[in-house]
Amino acid sequence: MRAIPGGLFLLLVCADMGMKQYIEDTYELQREQKTVFGNVVLRKVYNRGFLLNTLEDRQTLVKAVSAAAGAGVAAYDVWLFTGKGRRLRKLGMVFLSAGAFSNIYDRLIRGRVIDYIGVKCGNRFLSKVTANLADIYAVIGAVITGLSY
Repeated sequence: MRAIPGGLFLLLVCADMGMKQYIEDTYELQREQKTVFGNVVLRKVYNRGFLLNTLEDRQTLVKAVSAAAGAGVAAYDVWLFTGKGRRLRKLGMVFLSAGAFSNIYDRLIRGRVIDYIGVKCGNRFLSKVTANLADIYAVIGAVITGLSY
């Protein structure tokens, strides 16, 4: 049973990183998009800052804060996963940690996060918002972890 969190973590990270590489290799930056499910579209957008490119002009700060947050999540994971019980919290942290790891890797190694999932809707601003699987994992993980308290 102990191998499941590590295996799920690896599966989630590899799925997101694989999609990022696929998008990087096959899509034109912000020019090409393909509808995949109903209103869900795939497109390539680079995010050099935090959410919605916040602080994109402060790369050193963005990388430092990302690395520090990642270290904090990793430290909490070590504490959590070496203890017994708390299965729901552990599941949540696997999702949250996978999302954090994948995006922090992108930010530190590539210098930008590759976002690729958008949703067409009536709102122009929301239709431009683009995320990736790692973002979705982090939200799912935060909700599950929050419910575990």
